[in-house]
Amino acid sequence: MSSNPAARRRPTHRKGRPTLTRESVGRAALDFLDHHGPAELTMRSLAADLGVSPRALYNYVEDRRDLLTVAAELFESEWRPPELESGRWRESLRAYCRALRAHYRSHPGMTTLALTENITMARHPTMLRNVDTLIGFFEAVGLSLQDAYRACMETIRLVAGFVELQDIVYDRPPAHVNPADLAQLPPPWLRPKEPEDSADSEPVGDLPHLTRLGELEPDSPDTLFAFSLDILVEGIAARAARPGE
Repeated sequence: MSSNPAARRRPTHRKGRPTLTRESVGRAALDFLDHHGPAELTMRSLAADLGVSPRALYNYVEDRRDLLTVAAELFESEWRPPELESGRWRESLRAYCRALRAHYRSHPGMTTLALTENITMARHPTMLRNVDTLIGFFEAVGLSLQDAYRACMETIRLVAGFVELQDIVYDRPPAHVNPADLAQLPPPWLRPKEPEDSADSEPVGDLPHLTRLGELEPDSPDTLFAFSLDILVEGIAARAARPGE
């Protein structure tokens, strides 16, 4: 994969017009998602971004769904996980999850888009091999095959969910979120409404635990992710210690 994102975003041109392929169109869609919301990705908007007519894209993809399938397959094919070592599985799993998180963050919104658009045709061989390897890793740790599959899926859900629900707010704050609010504990959305805004609301009453949070330093996303990994690792360790359940 090119180390120069700008070069990767620009297809080779001939006589001032980009020379497209099915892969380059899919990669352009991935790059588009790096800078725009999923709802903004349409055949027309991507064509405008590439400087071609929408009709030109249909020579390489059938429709928007096919475009997303190609983009999802490219996203899956680019994931090169670190080696998993069962002999030092805790450290190995943490490193794996940190690398997977970085991969998901490289193309924010791709996972959510694939789920919401039900892109089930994107099953790249690289992705299938990676999943199979992760299941085997958990089995080597001491889990049954069924639990190894469950642990694999939980690992992917944890990392993808963290990126899509937590990291994305920091990496690409929505228009309605003030970045300064992210540095507060508790954040504004976990505080009672101001009196002038709550005339028609049910009284909240005392919130002793949320109130005490104001005395603590807010966690960074990295700190929160490390905590989530601790929960995952210790949960897997406890399950592996109870074989046959």
